[in-house]
Amino acid sequence: MAKRSFPKVLARVAGETVINCTGREALTLLTLVERGSKGVSGLDFPGGPAYRLGAYIFDLRGMGVGIRTESESHGIGSHGRYHLTTEVQIIAVDHGAKTGEAA
Repeated sequence: MAKRSFPKVLARVAGETVINCTGREALTLLTLVERGSKGVSGLDFPGGPAYRLGAYIFDLRGMGVGIRTESESHGIGSHGRYHLTTEVQIIAVDHGAKTGEAA
């Protein structure tokens, strides 16, 4: 089976703490930084919805990244939109990390 490529990210959080994350957590962090004040929902990811986005947000919070959850209503319910509440500076990105298997 082919392997999907996910980034490795080195980032500085709140001007002092340096974190290293890989895989979908890294992709989520990069997307949060890229989208800025627009925030991120599960539908904002390439290749389709990020079904476990809440889990990736949980992991990033555990690394010290401040993230606020806002509820957005739509036709059949609601979903979360996530916004950074701490400054995050991306130091380095390595797009060559191979993790997980494609279905």
